[in-house]
Amino acid sequence: MKVDDKFQILKFFAAVFNSVFLILGLCIFGCAVWILFDKDNFISVLSSVEVKTVAGGLFIIGLVVVGVTILGCMGAQLGNRCFLLLYMGFLICIVLGQLFVTFILLLNHGKITSKMKIEVDKIITEYGTNPENQRHWKLLDNVQRYGHCCGMQSPNDWQSNMFIKNNSLIEVYPCSCFNTTDCPAVSGFSTLLFGNGTQIHPQRCVDIITNWLKENTLTIVSMEVGLLIIQVLQFIVAVYLYQTVGQKAKLRNVSQLIRSEEHCEPNPDFLDDPDYPDQNHAYPEPNQAYPEPNQAYAHTNLAYPEQILAYPEQIIAYPEQILAYPDDQHQADFGPNHSYHR
Repeated sequence: MKVDDKFQILKFFAAVFNSVFLILGLCIFGCAVWILFDKDNFISVLSSVEVKTVAGGLFIIGLVVVGVTILGCMGAQLGNRCFLLLYMGFLICIVLGQLFVTFILLLNHGKITSKMKIEVDKIITEYGTNPENQRHWKLLDNVQRYGHCCGMQSPNDWQSNMFIKNNSLIEVYPCSCFNTTDCPAVSGFSTLLFGNGTQIHPQRCVDIITNWLKENTLTIVSMEVGLLIIQVLQFIVAVYLYQTVGQKAKLRNVSQLIRSEEHCEPNPDFLDDPDYPDQNHAYPEPNQAYPEPNQAYAHTNLAYPEQILAYPEQIIAYPEQILAYPDDQHQADFGPNHSYHR
């Protein structure tokens, strides 16, 4: 497979995984915002360090996921190896953060459930007496009304309520415990929070609250696991992208080197520079490196006089050549063509 084709395929998979990664990261970020800032959910009654730690960890992970997704897309599209290295490093940091948050959540799940039960019992005790906790009263009313339950362990838990206990009331429960449309009024009291009767929900609320916590915990853990799987795939694609970008860079450098060698020309800017050496200085002139044949073997006719004795007619027969062309004869005696003159 060609390097460019491989690079395009890896870019496609990187875009797909980054999209899924971003969606899961935004979901986790939304869960953190819901836990930290939504005061109308039942988990807001908890003020434990464990819940705040988990919510804070999810909040940071969600923000980092958005930034890492942008960094990964830029690294894949631009083919920048530096961005890809940072991308892989941040992926490892996110994985460590996820493992930490998941470990805290699972390790303290029982503690969070126990804390929730204690807080609900406290709300039941103070229900209708402390106006500062009206928001918590409404949350408990929603659980009992829509969950069709009454009391944490049983409807008898309401006998520990300060209002009911101080007034020695019998068969008095919050209006959210009744399974009727209208709340029967308590005789002698003008309160709208309590009613008198036996038509109440028999189911306890502890099972509903516990299941609600389990479902939310399972949802968060599922998103963490999905995010972890996507991160593994992202890391693999990022490694291959890093290698492919390196291969493309090597091929580009080789092709540029070949083109520069094929089209190598002297730079005209340096031709007028007196400090720029002349290339011919490295190679002496042929006449200087190798002496002229007539200089090496001067006066060939003197070295071989028999040629003149053997063929005197050539000189006698053509005297006009010497007379007509004295200059040529002079060059023949001393010039480069002397060795070839008859």
